[in-house]
Amino acid sequence: MQIAAVADSLEQFERTVREAMRAALAEARQSNDGGEVHDLGDESVADELKSVNSTLAERHGFELAGVERARERLARGTIGDCGDCNGEIAFARLLANPVATRCIDCEARHERTHGHAATPRL
Repeated sequence: MQIAAVADSLEQFERTVREAMRAALAEARQSNDGGEVHDLGDESVADELKSVNSTLAERHGFELAGVERARERLARGTIGDCGDCNGEIAFARLLANPVATRCIDCEARHERTHGHAATPRL
């Protein structure tokens, strides 16, 4: 029963990512309508939109790759195994994040160790 619930959660996650990807692509098409850029401000905004759309596409691609890896772990029966400590990934965690590869303790440790540096502020 739990495996089926995780599989359903994984399917929903994939649908959500694909919908977000479609929305981002539609926004990119709309912002890239071939209209003229009238001044440096317009050009700057257009460049920023291209950068954001590129970043979103990269993120969605990464998430879809995570879905495929999770499907492989699901097929092998290892979806609930932590990749760091080989312990168990909690069922509730897998429902919330079906592409999770670490238990909550290992994920917290990983984020502390490999987290991003603080963002500079003005």
